[in-house]
Amino acid sequence: MKKNLVRILSLLIFVASFSACEKEIKIDIPPSKQELVVEASINQLSINFNYVILSTTLDYFNPSLSLAAVRNAEVYITEGDIIGNDTLFDIANRVQFIDYVDTIFPGIYLSADFRGVAEKPYKLEVFLQDGRSITGTTFIPKPKTIDSLNFWFEPNSKDTNVFFYMNWLDGPEQDNYRLTLKKGFFPILSGWGNGTRFYTFDDSQINNQTRPFFNFSPYKYNDTLHIYLATVGRKEFLFWDSFRSAAGNGGPFATPVAVKSNVTGAIGSFTGYGLSQRSVIFRKE
Repeated sequence: MKKNLVRILSLLIFVASFSACEKEIKIDIPPSKQELVVEASINQLSINFNYVILSTTLDYFNPSLSLAAVRNAEVYITEGDIIGNDTLFDIANRVQFIDYVDTIFPGIYLSADFRGVAEKPYKLEVFLQDGRSITGTTFIPKPKTIDSLNFWFEPNSKDTNVFFYMNWLDGPEQDNYRLTLKKGFFPILSGWGNGTRFYTFDDSQINNQTRPFFNFSPYKYNDTLHIYLATVGRKEFLFWDSFRSAAGNGGPFATPVAVKSNVTGAIGSFTGYGLSQRSVIFRKE
């Protein structure tokens, strides 16, 4: 103990000797390179989740959000057909997405005409005013039906914790899932970012049988919960799984995690969701 105390005191004296002759040191750090970022989402169920968001990465030392949105781009999504081993996209099926609400939500492109179809391929094309472009393809898988949804309360009080359980049938093919939970009101024309909890998982452990999902993070009596179960393609799953890992990686100075984009010309994803939705209010009968 005495030796440890001596070492600590010696260290403090050493640090103090440097602080006594403190000198300002300026380090010139070049601004980080701006890159394009895209989140494009389509589905067969709800117009709320058909959108394209364009932005740029921000300089960490100059994080002005007004610089992030990418305006005045030409954005198109085209429905295609799979014929044998070929995927064909007909320009006659091309739908333009426009930044209708640029003054309020810059960089968010929407279409009143687009309706996704399950088991169809889609192509994204983005043309920027400076000549850059973004392209990508995705597929809306067949959605899964939530077969049952049950919840239970911890005993002795109606205001106590609530947990829920649900299941659906997972088929023989490889399935990849993104599950989004939203407590309370879900605004119209809102993106997936309004969700409160997200889960990504595949069927590597449970395949071709009833698939359960248990919620171990409690809700409260009278909470309203919206549940969105989405099947996604494999490359889209890998993006969202890597995105989740990066988001929980401890901030900008942590060891970097590679985000596995599935678009060309930008960082991000073009994701087709085969979507099922259920809502529940946690109340006792």
